[in-house]
Amino acid sequence: MLSILACVVAISWGTAREAKAEQPTLSGRWSASAMSVQWRIGEWGDSCGPKPGGGGAPGGAVSIKQSGGELVIYGGTRTYRTNQCWEQYPGLAARSHSGGKRGWQTTCKTAAGDPRQATVITTMSATDDVISFNETGQYVFVVEGQNCTASVRRSRSFRLIQREGAAPPSEASASASAAPSAPPPVPKPAPKVENRCSDPGPVARLEVRPARKLVLPGEEFQFRASVVDASGCPTGTSPQWKIPEHRGVESVGPGKLKVATDAEEGELKISATVSGHSVDVVLEVVSKERYDALLAGGDFDESGEQGEAVALIAGAAVGSKEVTTQTKGSRNWLLFAGLGGGALLLLLGGLIFALRGRKSVPVAPPESLSPPPAPPPPPPVRKKICPTCGTVWEGEAQFCGNDQTQLVPMN
Repeated sequence: MLSILACVVAISWGTAREAKAEQPTLSGRWSASAMSVQWRIGEWGDSCGPKPGGGGAPGGAVSIKQSGGELVIYGGTRTYRTNQCWEQYPGLAARSHSGGKRGWQTTCKTAAGDPRQATVITTMSATDDVISFNETGQYVFVVEGQNCTASVRRSRSFRLIQREGAAPPSEASASASAAPSAPPPVPKPAPKVENRCSDPGPVARLEVRPARKLVLPGEEFQFRASVVDASGCPTGTSPQWKIPEHRGVESVGPGKLKVATDAEEGELKISATVSGHSVDVVLEVVSKERYDALLAGGDFDESGEQGEAVALIAGAAVGSKEVTTQTKGSRNWLLFAGLGGGALLLLLGGLIFALRGRKSVPVAPPESLSPPPAPPPPPPVRKKICPTCGTVWEGEAQFCGNDQTQLVPMN
């Protein structure tokens, strides 16, 4: 009886070992969700400085490699291992770790004599197709007699896309559907979508991202500039960059800078200009300790970037000054031509009026809106008559033109 029981136990134990050995690998391609971060602030006075925040990561495809009893996750913002904490608080180090093929836990703490006491516990658990990540952190320190306390919780999940060594999902689905099926319906042609940005309008906006960037010695960084029209369509215009001199920092392209390993800390104010309008952005060279502290403050994202700089362009386009100048010049020429023509007409009119004035008596303009007074009678014409032939003569004539008889005035 005892021998039979021993055989059953041995068979069960062997079966369990065989099932455990046949667990599929977690190596492969996975889809990571965005990391959810929830901060809770306890005591926090003005002397504590900026309140903590941030520290998450975006979602996307990642690659996971199962190495012994640990996982290595490549992609996203950085490479991460299951024997580490995600938090990168200054002075924080792993103090204990336990793990296996489907579960891991790491506890990280600051040194006992560090005035900034922090404790972070990171836990990961996995099934064949899903991996869950959870991390909690507690922070306690004292500044100028003021207690500063905060806590954080981070969580995300990973879902399997393709296991290492397995066929791609498209091939697996094709082999699984061996039975004939009805022909797929003929797809309707997609409606033609007009590209509203095929003919961009005048430049209306200059955008530069980020407005402020933290860099470490030895890094390179490229500021991203966009010159768009009023509808947000790219115009293809490139801004002019102005980069001041700074020891250990050199310009290696439009808006791109390279920081030497021995570069000194400090800020560079960089200008991007389009059509006479500029925006200023800042590149700040910092040490690794200060970089981590600024990221922990929550004012920067996980890439050390902050905000964007925007300039609204006054005018129709880059070169609108020239267009405006040409337009004003045309109007000035027309105005000059109109004034010159008007002056010529006035001159001709005055000349004609003067010539006509020699033949007619000018009439005085009315002094009011009342009916003008009757014009004065013309001066009497002196008339004379020839006593011989009876011909009447006007003007200053003294003798008759017919017989030279002396004329006599008529009454």
